[in-house]
Parts: sequence; structure tokens; C-alpha cells
Amino acid sequence: MRAGWIAAAVVLLGGALAGCQVAVVGSAGVSAADQQKADRLTEQREAVDAALDALGKAPALEFDTTVKDASGKPMGLGYRITRDGDGYGALPFEGHIVQITEPAGDLYLSADADYWKAHGLEENSTQFGTGWVHTVGTELPLDPAAKLAPGQLTAGLRKSLATLNQTADPVKHKLEDGTEVYQLGGGLGALQVTTAKPYRVVAFAPALIDPLGGPKLGTGFQVKELTGDALKKFHTDFDSALGGLGQPYDGLAQASVVVTNDRLDCKDFVGSCTATVDVTNSVVGNSPGTKPTVHVTLTIDVSADSLGSKTCSTAGDAAADATITMSCTVKFTLPNRTASYQVLAKPTAVGEVHLPFDANAVKAKLAKSFGQLGG
Repeated sequence: MRAGWIAAAVVLLGGALAGCQVAVVGSAGVSAADQQKADRLTEQREAVDAALDALGKAPALEFDTTVKDASGKPMGLGYRITRDGDGYGALPFEGHIVQITEPAGDLYLSADADYWKAHGLEENSTQFGTGWVHTVGTELPLDPAAKLAPGQLTAGLRKSLATLNQTADPVKHKLEDGTEVYQLGGGLGALQVTTAKPYRVVAFAPALIDPLGGPKLGTGFQVKELTGDALKKFHTDFDSALGGLGQPYDGLAQASVVVTNDRLDCKDFVGSCTATVDVTNSVVGNSPGTKPTVHVTLTIDVSADSLGSKTCSTAGDAAADATITMSCTVKFTLPNRTASYQVLAKPTAVGEVHLPFDANAVKAKLAKSFGQLGG
């Protein structure tokens, strides 16, 4: 009897030990090192999320980057934009420095002739390179209003988080001013967010918000929020920029001109000849609802046997698809004798399409917009 009880006790004891072993294995959990890494990743995710929230609520943002000028020296470019998409400044597009003014949904560019040539506008490159050109955002590698306004930028960066490595141990980096940031890297570039509160986005690669067009703007932008006096200065600078737009070229329209009804009137014994012509223009491609004007430049070559040739020119503005009468005068030096001469005039005209721009009306719209933002 005793032997049987002993055997039973041994069996029960073995079962108890086995149960203890299973319980120990099942509750092993993560190592201290893994838990510390998980905590660091959680801190990084919280910082990124809070920084993006703050970015999206900003009344306005400033973007800064560095490029090389024609001589190879580094130069800084800056672009500022409000929550509503009103922006002003310069951006590097495909190696060209492009000045941009984008108020109230309209986009105006100022760039050199080489930029316009690179975009297939060889015929208009010279004139476009001398002033501002009205165009649309789809003509750019990246439309600032659609990608860089606070709300749109935040949405783009949130979408890009999937391309960033968020499972590796967080990488911290110190900027030149001593600010410590998380640096999240990926195939499209890096995102930098401060490690300390208040969390904010410090820099990002433009490819993160547009994988196709973004790389054409370079490798990185620094970004900061504009409030208070900085926002007011932005408003003042924007107004000044609007005053310098003049009457921009319409980059979407083309004008053809035809010279008709040419008339030549030469004054006897004076040597002056006045050529008068009608110039009719035809405009295609202008945006619906716009009322462009055509700036016509008339050049007339006037020649006379024995007297040589003279050239005169004049300019005028006409409504689209309208006719304007133009004239110009040349004066020959007549010899001291009575003679008659056959005089010929050859007129040529070119037309440039301009979009009327009311700076004061646009400034009034901006004043209302900035007023709502606190600037």
C-alpha cells in the first residue's frame, strides 16, 4: 500500500513541476532592450504625429533651401505661403531659379529665357524672360498652392510616412543651432522632427510630397511656422511684390496679327513720310473668363530711290480679336534740287498677349485673408 502511495505522489509531483515549467515559458515577455527600443519608437511616433498636427494648423509657412548660382556659389532661396495657398518667393525648378507670386488662385512666374526655352517656349522665351508670366500650376513640376500650403503639406507628409523606416531604432541628429531632431529616412528622402516639445517639423525632402515632381526642386527644404510680426512682414512683402507685376504676359495664350489697309503719306518739299496701317489680332488659348489685351509693336521700313531707307516703330494695345489703327513717321534728308522719288513702305507687326492685372484689387483680397490669419 505504501509503495502505491509513494508512486502516486511522485506522479503528482512530476505533474506539478511540468505545470510550473509551462507557466514560466509562457510568461517570458520581451527583453529589457527590446522594450526600451519599443518605447523610443513610441516617443518618435508621438513626436511626428504632434509635429504634423501643428504644421497643419499653422497660419503660414516659410520654406528655405540653398542652391548654387551661375558662378557656383551657394545662395539661399525662400518661399512663404499662407493656409489659403497665397504664396510669394523663389523656388528652384529643374536647376532654374524661378520667382513665384500666387495670390487668390492666380499664378505668376518670373524666370530667365533659358527656363522658358527648356519648357518648349523658344519663340516666346526672350519676351517672357523680361517680365512676369501668368500660367497655371499644372505647368510646374510642383504647384506650391496645391502642395506647400499647411494643410496640403501635412496631408502629403502623412501619406509619405509609409515610405519612411519607422521600425529601425530612432536616429537623432543635432542641427547647427543645437536643436535635436529625429531623422526618419527612406527611399524618397528624409523627414526631420524635433525631439523635444513643442514638436515641430524642421525639414523634409520635397520628393516625400510628390515622388515625380518633388525631386525637381532639390533634396530638401527647411520649414518654419510664421506668426506675429513674421506673418505681418510676409503680408507687407507680398503687397510689394504685387505692385511689381505690372501687366503680365499670358503664358497660355497666343496671338497672331495681320497688317491691312497700309497707307503712305509723304509731304512735298519736307521729306517726311507717315505710314498708317490697320492691325488685326486673333487670340487663342486664353483662359475662359479672362479679357487679355494684345500689345502690338509695329515696325515700318521706308525706302526711297537715292534717299536710302529709314525705319520707325510704334506700339499700342488692343482688345483681343480686335483691330487697331497705327502709324509712324520717318524723315528723309532731301537734296537741294527739285526731284520726285518713289517711296516704298514695308510694315511688320508682332503681338504679345498680356493679362490685365489690378494690383489694388488683389491687395484688398489679401488684406482680408491675412487679417483672418492674424497678419
